[in-house]
Amino acid sequence: MKRSSLGWVALAATSFLFANTSFAQGEEPQPPPPEPPPTEPPPATPPPATPPPAAAPAPAPAPGLSFGASTGAQADTGKKPTQPGAADKKPEKLKWRGTGLVWGNRVSTDTVGVGQDYQSSNPNYEMSFNLRPRWYVYDDEQQNISIRGDFGVFREFTNSDGTTRRGEWSFSDFRIQGAYGRDLAKDGDYKTDLRLRVPNLDLPTSKVSANNGRYFALGASVGIGQQIPLTGGDQEWFSTANGSFTVGYSHWFSRATTPTNNDLDRVRMDPDGRAVPTDQLSASAFAEHSVPMRLETGLQIHEKVSLTTGLGWTMAWKYGFEDNTEICAVATGCVTPERVEEPKRFGVSTYFSSEVSVDITKELGVALAYENITSQLGPDSQRRNIFYSPDAAFFLGASLALDELYKTVSPQQSAKKKPAVTVAKK
Repeated sequence: MKRSSLGWVALAATSFLFANTSFAQGEEPQPPPPEPPPTEPPPATPPPATPPPAAAPAPAPAPGLSFGASTGAQADTGKKPTQPGAADKKPEKLKWRGTGLVWGNRVSTDTVGVGQDYQSSNPNYEMSFNLRPRWYVYDDEQQNISIRGDFGVFREFTNSDGTTRRGEWSFSDFRIQGAYGRDLAKDGDYKTDLRLRVPNLDLPTSKVSANNGRYFALGASVGIGQQIPLTGGDQEWFSTANGSFTVGYSHWFSRATTPTNNDLDRVRMDPDGRAVPTDQLSASAFAEHSVPMRLETGLQIHEKVSLTTGLGWTMAWKYGFEDNTEICAVATGCVTPERVEEPKRFGVSTYFSSEVSVDITKELGVALAYENITSQLGPDSQRRNIFYSPDAAFFLGASLALDELYKTVSPQQSAKKKPAVTVAKK
């Protein structure tokens, strides 16, 4: 081939490369190619789902990055995010989620005529309001740390022995606790979790605790929970069952080992035989150590209806008294009183409850329960049944989820719920 022919070939090749480069930069080449290259889709259409046959397979895009230059609606994959980075963005959780307000009505079985006849009737009906705040300090997919409280006030409408006057308003003992939860194992609907409550701080805001010399109670508890799928978490009926076991410890700090009141000046005889005013309310000692245990099971009957049953025992060890105390009288001298050789300091209180709760809406729920919280030994020294005693009662209440109510009425939260585009569900 002649040198001039080689020059014409080189010139033609250079023109061809220049034309393709100009097209890639958005310039219209002269003359125009017969059809657009397969690597550049029209601006108004989404990028091709698969690369051109002649090109190597493209790597998957990194999370949070859009594929190609398309800004239109993406294919329906069941995911809501439609903007770059939206796939990794999760809904913002409220720090105080789980906060609720409970309105309760408790009536004893004696009041409604259920159970055996008593030697003396003592009907009781109470209405209560409990604020149960919750604040999450730390939360991720596996564990969380929160601060919780239970602040209650109640009114007794009957003339029972629990209050001084009919219709009297009283506070219950306020509780503040730190809570730690962690998923130990999780596989689908199977879930095992750890529940740690430390510290449990009880404040003597009730009338009884405030007037008997108590300062505060400090304790802790640990529990294990297990969830088991039945028909499956996505089913409407009998989806899951669960169970838990909790054990704890509590100690009341008080002014004395027995109930006392500074406003009481009752004249009694002291060990030296002198008549002196004292502030002691009772000869019975406080519990020095308390160990509560609870076993609880639950069944999700319907996606809005659940059944929960619990059994519990609280073991208590009371303070002991010295055995060498002498009582001295002026006329007869001093004498050591007789005592029981091994005084009983150990006692047990039993707990049973069964509750059916219904979620009316995501903000409102109602519950009907039966409970029996009583001493294991009655005043006649006979062992009581864990399921029924003169202290058994019915409970009817309603709970309001304040965080869900806030999401419903808050304009900012309502705006967050509106999706950018309508996406069909899977």
